[in-house]
Amino acid sequence: MVSKPKLLVISHVLPFPGNAGQQQRVRYTLEAAVPHFEVDFLTYSPREKIHEVFDQFANLDCRPIVLEGCVRRTRLQTLRYHVTAGWYVLRTGLKSSNYCIGELELSPVRIRQAVNPEDYHLVLYEYFHAVNSVPLFQAAGVPTVLDTHNVLWKALEQQISRKHISFGWLRRAWVSRYRRQEEAAWRKFDGVIAINRSEQKTIQAQLRPSQRLFYGPMGAELSRWPYSWLPAKPPRVAYYGGLGSPHNEAAALRCHQKIMPLIWQRFPEAELWLVGSNPSDRLRQLTADSRVKVTGFVDKVQNVLSTMSLVLCPWSGTYGFRSRIVEVMALGVPVVATPEAVDGMELESGRGIALARSNHTLAEAALKLLDNPHALAHQSHMARSEMERLYSLENTYGRLTSEFHDWLQERQKAEVSSAR
Repeated sequence: MVSKPKLLVISHVLPFPGNAGQQQRVRYTLEAAVPHFEVDFLTYSPREKIHEVFDQFANLDCRPIVLEGCVRRTRLQTLRYHVTAGWYVLRTGLKSSNYCIGELELSPVRIRQAVNPEDYHLVLYEYFHAVNSVPLFQAAGVPTVLDTHNVLWKALEQQISRKHISFGWLRRAWVSRYRRQEEAAWRKFDGVIAINRSEQKTIQAQLRPSQRLFYGPMGAELSRWPYSWLPAKPPRVAYYGGLGSPHNEAAALRCHQKIMPLIWQRFPEAELWLVGSNPSDRLRQLTADSRVKVTGFVDKVQNVLSTMSLVLCPWSGTYGFRSRIVEVMALGVPVVATPEAVDGMELESGRGIALARSNHTLAEAALKLLDNPHALAHQSHMARSEMERLYSLENTYGRLTSEFHDWLQERQKAEVSSAR
């Protein structure tokens, strides 16, 4: 093996502009990999944006390989795409995104035309959609690793629970088909990355003994989220997240309708701040009450969040990773959340975060902190300390890519030993 092995990243998610958590994850992974690997990044883009994509990669120390997007959008092509994608969904139980990415944009044929598998020592796939190209690299003796980003069938289960599907058996069948396909995809890789401890157990139960399971939670660039807690008066309580998402909108409404009324009984002047981009008209209408603030997109959101006494996160659904919680706790803002919100994140109640299940107990936990400024300040410092311990870039992506490098060396030694 050369002193700096060569890594190929295959991803439909670009590492910029960085507004979304998945974009940040891809970027931080690339940046952490550079000290250990020579990195190529294979993706695709519409023809008119390819030059823009190359320009963005100039800020990253890796070589971009950008395929021209093959999905056209004339009326006839759009109709044809929807028909074939719809048939694919019915036939496989997967999503149209699996068809677009795995069968069209990053198909095995296109990947083989773009790269020579023998040029690499390791291939990292962002999401499982392009799984059908895995044999190209394994045939060349190149191990492949999947970054799951989360257990997608659990996210699907949460998404369709909001859809108006009359028959419960139909929802269960939909999730079950997708789950079988996703779990079968995991077993095709040489290694798999779990994003939290709970999903690590779920994935481990499905893997073959020869597969390597890595743990790679979502870290944060803590220098961008410095400790800066300075709570305003009257007290401010926030919900923080992309408010255009139905799930986040529901959680924000739960804060307003179910939790804050209990807090307002004791702190009638307390303010509820809904911090996040793309709030719906329904959320904006809440500002008819002068105590409710809906920010929309905020360029320097740290400055707003630092003024909060605490952040509420009444999230439902045990899947993925709540990177927004990491951000606010890094600032030193205590959090009151449901256990589902931090499932598998190794956070303990009383260490910068208070965990409660019902609306009543969430409000009680918030009131307990608001009633005791010294306890609130202590939790603020604990929040920052926990983020430094668990979710710095060094302790997440840095550790993960270092493990990749060590794993490759172990594989090389085993191959040399078996050849003797």
